[in-house]
Amino acid sequence: MITISAITGISAGVVGACAYFAPQVLRVRDERALRQRCARSRSLVLSYDDGPGAELTPRLLDVLAGESARATFFLLGVRVAKNPELVDRIVEGGHEVGCHSQQHLNAWTTWPWKAVADIDAGYRTLSRWIFDDALFRPAYGKLSFATWLVVRRRGAAIGWWTIDSGDTHSVEPSPQQAIDQLKRDGGGVVLLHDFDRSPKRAAFVLQTTELLLRTAKREGLMVRRLGDVFADSGRCVAASRPPGTGVAR
Repeated sequence: MITISAITGISAGVVGACAYFAPQVLRVRDERALRQRCARSRSLVLSYDDGPGAELTPRLLDVLAGESARATFFLLGVRVAKNPELVDRIVEGGHEVGCHSQQHLNAWTTWPWKAVADIDAGYRTLSRWIFDDALFRPAYGKLSFATWLVVRRRGAAIGWWTIDSGDTHSVEPSPQQAIDQLKRDGGGVVLLHDFDRSPKRAAFVLQTTELLLRTAKREGLMVRRLGDVFADSGRCVAASRPPGTGVAR
């Protein structure tokens, strides 16, 4: 016999599931559209999460500068607070800055109000360099309805990726994996990370970046920032603030 309490429990479960999985359905749609945009415009976007790293980020910026390439950096507030001069250098180099939250909380395993507060705190920490509607990339690639809603209310575009370099996988893949997918797709947004880890992981990020840049040159791909790709479809993404023009800290 089905009781009222059973129906209520089932309904609550359905609502709870929708709160976590509905944003993921939107993610699949958005990633497909992003992949198509990159292919149409023959674009490679290099994107870096979880930085800045005191050791890796400067080396990475040197590699990018050597190729006159611009990238998109999704920064963590806790690391920005320790290395603000690196964010100045990122912006001065013409790169794009987006928010990756303050402490990298997983929206699927964190109370909704804490996950929302983590996003808002990240934007506050980065307010010297970005606007309130700057690009956002969810920690772990996870959104709940609450975090999706707070990002939407900001008017921020969500910066997904289409190619995972695998640099955070437990078993590090060959850089060739990302190269092959880039060539198959005719472009894409590559996920890499520039926070400080082992020398081996840092070498992987630098090597993969260099190989991707060489491949783009051979394949006739343009190396662009993520906001530039969004602009192709009429989505205006706020550029990073010039150093020193934001909120004083």
